[in-house]
Formats: sequence, C-alpha cells, structure tokens
Amino acid sequence: MGDTTRLAGRYRLLNPLGGGSVRLAFDETAHRDVAVRELRLPPESRDAAVRDARLAAGLRHPCVVPVLDVVVEGGVPWLVMEFVSGAALERTVAARGPLPPLQAARVGVGVLAAVLTAHAAGLVHGRVNPGNVLLTTTGRALLTGFGLPQAGLRPSADLWSLAATLHFAVEGRPPGSVPAAGTDPLRALVRAMLDPLGPPPVETVAETLDRLAVERSLDEVLAVSGPLSPARAAAVGLAVLDQLAAAHARGERHGAVHPSSVLVPDVLPAGEAGPRGAAGPAGAAAWLVPARVAGPAAPAFRAPEGVPSPAADLWALGATLFAAVEGHPPAPGAPLTRAGALAPVLFRLLSGDPARRGDPAGLREDLRAVAVPA
Repeated sequence: MGDTTRLAGRYRLLNPLGGGSVRLAFDETAHRDVAVRELRLPPESRDAAVRDARLAAGLRHPCVVPVLDVVVEGGVPWLVMEFVSGAALERTVAARGPLPPLQAARVGVGVLAAVLTAHAAGLVHGRVNPGNVLLTTTGRALLTGFGLPQAGLRPSADLWSLAATLHFAVEGRPPGSVPAAGTDPLRALVRAMLDPLGPPPVETVAETLDRLAVERSLDEVLAVSGPLSPARAAAVGLAVLDQLAAAHARGERHGAVHPSSVLVPDVLPAGEAGPRGAAGPAGAAAWLVPARVAGPAAPAFRAPEGVPSPAADLWALGATLFAAVEGHPPAPGAPLTRAGALAPVLFRLLSGDPARRGDPAGLREDLRAVAVPA
C-alpha cells in the first residue's frame, strides 16, 4: 500500500514508526494522529484475531495504549491505536543504558497495573516485552501490543514476561537461564518472579513494586547519606519489629532481615536532613520486604546459631540497626561509637544467647524511647 492509502475511508497511512511494524496514520474523521498495525495472519486465524482485537478495544487503563478501532480491509485486519509520543523501553536501554532500579520499579508498577486490568477483563497480553513498553517524555510507562492474537496463554505468562522485561530494564539483557545476581530488592524481586517453582503471589509483587517505586533500601540510603541518627534508626527498628512480630504471630519466620530488605522513604522526620537537604513530616519509617522476595542476607546479618527462628530474626534486626547507626555491619569486638541511647538495645539484640534478646513488647518500648525521647 502506498502512503496515500486510506483504511476504512478515514485512516490515511503515513510513515512507519519504530521498527516499521506499526505505522503512523491520520484519522481524517477525528482529526488526530493514530498508530496502525497490520495483523499478518493465515486466513484461518483472522476471525479469532478480530474477535480478540475487538475485546481489547474495550480495555481502558491509564497505562494501556488503547485500541481505538479494528478495521478489516481486503480481508486483512488492522488495529488502530492511540498515538503515543515516546520511545520503547528496548530502544531507550539500547541508547542510554539500563535504567536505575527506582525508575525500573516505576515502569513495573505501570505495566503490572495494565496487565492485571487486562486479566480482570479476560485478556492475556501474551507479548509483554521491552518492545511493547513505551516510555513517555515524562517517564510514564504504557503497555502496547494489546489485540494481537495469542495462543491460549495463561495470565502467569504475562507475569513471567514482566519479570524478564524488568530484568532487561536494569541489566540491559534478557535473563537467560540464570538471572543476574544483586542484593538490591528489585533484582531480588525479579529473581523471585522468574523462579521456575513459581512466582510470589501477585499481591506481594504489586505491593513490593509500589514500595520500590517511591522508597529506597536502607543500604542505598547509607551509601548515599551515611549513617542514620540513633532516633531515626530506632524508628526504622520499630517499624520492622512490628512487621516481624506480626509474622511470628502467624507462625512465620522471615530469615532475610538485612539492610537491602528494609525500605525507607525519602521523606524524613521533621528536622532531619536527607541527602538533598530536604526535610518533611514523619511517616512510615520502614517497610520490610517479604521473605519470599527478599534476597539472601550476607553472613554478617545471620544469627550465630544458624537456625531460622524468631530470635534469629531479632538478631538480624540488631545487626541491621548496628549497620544503620555505625555505617558498617557488626563484627566481634566492634565498638559502638555512634549508637548513643540505642546502644543498650543493640547489645541485647546481638546477644549470642537467643533467650536474652528480649521480647517484642519490651523491645518496642525501648526503641520507642530512643525514637521519641521524652
């Protein structure tokens, strides 16, 4: 077809977009640019493809590139989609290199929301990949490629593909048979989602991505800003302790408490300067990444008894708070030079005798006294 060809008497075909599988067109009825894609399929598959495409045309979500129309021209189906000004994740990474984990997590939030909306409507995307994720000029992620035929895939296939796409976003390559190592929580989440034994529950994935999009791991905060004050470290400890106590009450053991599995907001309590000199109102001090998606702890953050238990989680919490105020993990004989009023709590948590590490109620009171001094 030439550049002057119209589809359905209204969509004037213009130049190819990206790699050429999608073309720019002008909708002469609505007076706007659109993107069109020809569905090159065997004749026996076309009717099913048109049904799927028309189902996709009813899908609306802020992170979905809408299918506006489905046109059959000369027996060949075409998708008419909203034109979005942006670049595919695939091209962005090729041109600029991998994304920072914070930006990649924000991409994940948008794509997962789009995928879950499709699943709720009875649609499986089937082609979640870096070429079908568009990044707008403001950095918002949009998922395109809806309406293309897919061969009876299950919703879990989209979640695996999302994980592979996020792996590409932060590593610049597909995961292959062995996903990249890394202690940061996003890479740990991606590895968990790619686990051949099955991914974590989708609710866990969604909550973790939501947190990763706005919060940073404690080890990143320490690397950028240096050690925390005893009061802020105690506030972090309180938040993590409450989550551990809730898990222990359910008969669960976390087993992976360490600075990379603790997320903290960029907004600090009033009066405390952050890495950019900003201060803000107090909020949630920390969130513990679920054990199912947390990466393994380094030896310095594992209890000396080597047996998972509530007491071992408390020891790991003590080691994490030690690193938060001193700037390095605990070691035998290491002095406490910055812990101040937090020092007695750390001595108790890091006891070699599990029975002497205290109970959550008493530890909570001691941490609260440091976090909010009288």
